[in-house]
Amino acid sequence: MIERSEIETMIPHRPPFLWIDRVEELEPGVRCVAVKFVDPADPVFAGHFPAKPILPGVFLIEAVAQTAGVMLGSAAPQGVARTGEGLALLAAVNRFKFFKPVSPGQELRIETRKLTDAGKMAYISGTVWVDAEIVASGELSVVSA
Repeated sequence: MIERSEIETMIPHRPPFLWIDRVEELEPGVRCVAVKFVDPADPVFAGHFPAKPILPGVFLIEAVAQTAGVMLGSAAPQGVARTGEGLALLAAVNRFKFFKPVSPGQELRIETRKLTDAGKMAYISGTVWVDAEIVASGELSVVSA
């Protein structure tokens, strides 16, 4: 298991914009499973939506992108993520669908898998579950900067 402090050595995100709490499974450069607790105290719920709080879908996409960053960064040479070289940046969101709303207090299970790559571009599939239900899935393209 990889905890938050080690995740922070692999990707540049920090609270309040770090959208993964821990990594439970990792095949460097191939597959990654991360977990995020959706904190009811997160300020986003004050405005989205006050009467019925729902996590915006863009945060699910970001959680997938960050999980992909850990997956890809774990296959990079030692220290690359720490120096900022080879940073993976989100280039495109492809065929992403949302199947069920995510509410405060739920725990996300985020799985990414590298589909293929071409030069500096990698194509990633991502799926987000709450309990045993898929709440979102799609594909991302990331580019090494």
